[in-house]
Amino acid sequence: MVPARVSTILAIVVIAALGFGSGSPSAGAQQGEMKDDVEQFAMDLHVAVQRSSLSDQQKEQIRTDLKDLREARQNHDRIGGFRAMRNLRSLLDSDAFQPEDRQRIKQDLEKIREDREKPGGGM
Repeated sequence: MVPARVSTILAIVVIAALGFGSGSPSAGAQQGEMKDDVEQFAMDLHVAVQRSSLSDQQKEQIRTDLKDLREARQNHDRIGGFRAMRNLRSLLDSDAFQPEDRQRIKQDLEKIREDREKPGGGM
């Protein structure tokens, strides 16, 4: 079981990693929808990590990948972002996660990707 403090930190890191940049005021509704999707992803990841058989090293890798994703977003580093997502997805594909948790997280990530591709929906 993941200590509550670690899980809370993980949820905060997820929201920060996929956080929201400056957008046009007209994109407010779309960003609100994306914010909801990011919060759902954070909650689903939190639950999945609690129910997983991830090692301490793998949990640290998730935190590192999310931190790298946030930094890549802030620095407009697409390659760094892709690398962090690739690492995160490889952990998701491991047998450490329950199949239903893995599927839920992948659906969350797909929804976030779709929201980002909408006009005015980028972060």
